[in-house]
Amino acid sequence: MRAITHAMTGAAIGLGVSEPAVAVPMALASHYVLDALPHYGGGLPESEELNSPTFRVLLLADICLCPLLVLLLAVQRPQHWILAAICAFVAAAPDLASINIYRRARRGEPPKTNRYTRFAHAIQWFERPLGGIFEAAWFMVMLVILVPIIRK
Repeated sequence: MRAITHAMTGAAIGLGVSEPAVAVPMALASHYVLDALPHYGGGLPESEELNSPTFRVLLLADICLCPLLVLLLAVQRPQHWILAAICAFVAAAPDLASINIYRRARRGEPPKTNRYTRFAHAIQWFERPLGGIFEAAWFMVMLVILVPIIRK
């Protein structure tokens, strides 16, 4: 899933669950649940995918939209907005563990995997263009949930 989708899900958890000791682990777990669901992937080998123009555009969108979500929370200040911002980060953060794989692919080097990266890759069993439909639907559901809460 895209980082913004993870972040929106984490924010929804933070806004809905007022107890940080429950919300933060739930936000982290949500990352892996979402990654196990069908989601968008270009259908290319990983090194080609990470170097594709589509991947770069989507990465740039995530880099812009995730801070925008946190900014929106900070400006609107719904109840538990700080927890929502923390949960948004926690839900998206596991993808930061893949930054070295991205960097190596950009240099044309093979990825160096470890137990965690193999686990994270293995749970993403349906990462194909068609998965974008499910991911777009999840994004819309998160909008429907978040917008009324944030606008209060």
